[in-house]
Amino acid sequence: MATPIWAPGVNGPERPNTARVRDYWLGGSHNTEADQALADHFVAVAPNLPYLVRTHRSFLRRVVTKLTQAGVRQFLDLGSGLPTAGYVHEIAPEANVAYVEIDPAVVMEGREVVADNPRAEVLCADLCDVENVLASTTVLDLSQPVALLLIDVLHFVPDSADPAGVISRYLDAFVPESYLAISHSCQDPFLLSAPTLYTAMYPESVPQFTFRFRKQVEVFFAGLDVLTPGVVPIPMWHPDLSEDQDRNPENFEGFGGVGRKF
Repeated sequence: MATPIWAPGVNGPERPNTARVRDYWLGGSHNTEADQALADHFVAVAPNLPYLVRTHRSFLRRVVTKLTQAGVRQFLDLGSGLPTAGYVHEIAPEANVAYVEIDPAVVMEGREVVADNPRAEVLCADLCDVENVLASTTVLDLSQPVALLLIDVLHFVPDSADPAGVISRYLDAFVPESYLAISHSCQDPFLLSAPTLYTAMYPESVPQFTFRFRKQVEVFFAGLDVLTPGVVPIPMWHPDLSEDQDRNPENFEGFGGVGRKF
């Protein structure tokens, strides 16, 4: 059986890696021909994937910009992938940023990306291992507000891992005026059918995904002051009028929101 394409630590630069595929779709330079070939395989079964990735990244940029304007100077980005092509430390250069990624190969490359930035670090950890993540950071001061970012990653966390409990444990460690930002791909029929189609066409297997409904995403903000406009289709969260606009943003099968701890 072929090595799973998402398996941590096995897919260095000579083999395709999903983190570098995302970098490719975002217009970054940290990808190879092997990554580009894998990206083509993904697009064959789910043509809207590059658009979805770019939509989530646009949401990240808008969120970080808004929170920076609100005075936030610390960000904890869980399941970050490679910190390239418009990541947090580029959007908010005066902020301290801790990226958390489970794949050692991605972490190694990510650390090279931020090597000259004393405000940024890349931690190798499972985002569900809250205590380990918080004990490992050297750039975050937990006596000051932190923005917790879960952008386009919770579909990798099954309900059995208790994602709501994981989020609560992070927030319990943060002081008031900290924030939680989430974007989550949801129950899109095309995404639901894509893994089956992929395994029928290609030798690699794909991970299990948990695409949730809007009400399930709203549960993650329990106990927080959810900022306007609430948990909404991602393109509708404070859209940037300078960007190309989604023609039917209300139909986007993914939701995003930001909540404040008080």
